[in-house]
Amino acid sequence: MKKKSALCVGLFLAVAGASVQAADLRVRGSITPPSCSFAIGNSNIDYGRINAGSLNSTSYTKLAKKGTQYAVRCSSPTMVGIRTLDNRASSKVPGMMQVMYNQTYNDRFNFGLGTTARGERIGGYVIFMENNVADGRSVLVARSPNNGASWHYTDPVLGQSPELGSWRTSIAYSPSRVGVVSGNLMVQPVINKTSALTMNGEIRLDGHATLELVYL
Repeated sequence: MKKKSALCVGLFLAVAGASVQAADLRVRGSITPPSCSFAIGNSNIDYGRINAGSLNSTSYTKLAKKGTQYAVRCSSPTMVGIRTLDNRASSKVPGMMQVMYNQTYNDRFNFGLGTTARGERIGGYVIFMENNVADGRSVLVARSPNNGASWHYTDPVLGQSPELGSWRTSIAYSPSRVGVVSGNLMVQPVINKTSALTMNGEIRLDGHATLELVYL
């Protein structure tokens, strides 16, 4: 018994006295979303000279649509949307688009056209996304009134934050993952009643909006 005990103790001491060698192993990396780009063909939509005689003194006047192309390109199919900011929001004529379109076109869809030298509100415009094609097939517009918490069927219009616009390829209202999307951004101005404007000089339309691509 004593030999066995002594042998065991000797082995323990030999192991305990050995030098321990160690090396660290680290696993690193990052997960990033696919990269997407957003481009507008012509960011300046010019209506040129508008004949004051073609405008109405007692009601709003809707002008013809004009537009430009847009394109979204992602490195792989991605769920993205458009957030829009009106940089002339203080100049909008409240309720104008509900009169000219329907009650669903509240002031989130009304982008201001600036003011005259006397501070009179010139009017507003609506932004449409039309002829939308994603990855070679026609798509519909999806709209969220609450930054993506829920989605609805809608006319192909863009509203101001917290509204989001996106694209859907199925009967479901929620957005689809897309690789390449293209179409037309169309604007339609509505001019205020001329009775609300001082018409003895040139009035310049001055709409300005920022469109931001967001990952959903």
